[in-house]
Amino acid sequence: MKARRALGVAVLVPALAAGACGTQSDAYPLYAKVGPGPGSDKVAILHGPVQTVDDQNVAAKGQTFELLPGCHIVTLQKNIGAGTANGAWAANLPQLVVAFYMKPAHRYMINTTEPETSGPVGRIHIFASEKAPDGTVVRVPFAGSETDIVNCKRWAESQGL
Repeated sequence: MKARRALGVAVLVPALAAGACGTQSDAYPLYAKVGPGPGSDKVAILHGPVQTVDDQNVAAKGQTFELLPGCHIVTLQKNIGAGTANGAWAANLPQLVVAFYMKPAHRYMINTTEPETSGPVGRIHIFASEKAPDGTVVRVPFAGSETDIVNCKRWAESQGL
């Protein structure tokens, strides 16, 4: 799997911010969930324009997912966008990969920010973040190489996950 970093991507129409992290109740479980499941303190939530998680295509299952802790390799959708009655934006992205070191009760987001522009073309910034239960937010880098993915998997193994 080849991964690339993205600093900005051309936007086709004036941009508007969109997206919010869903709650656990509307998150699609990406594990064999029995009954109510293990509980919000034992799972991680992922939200964003996700194409695959651990090589499983999940794009048609929504944008919010519930996962068990561990290393999860996430690829983003290549075509993203949002719109309202006031305007819309769209972007065609290169292959972007994030190796998430997922921990229980944490939330993981794929975020977009768009600088204000009055023209038909602008730049969009895409980044991943992790939010701890105490509200602390840190950015998560895109996987720049296979080594990033291997290190994530080694971390999960060292945690017994």
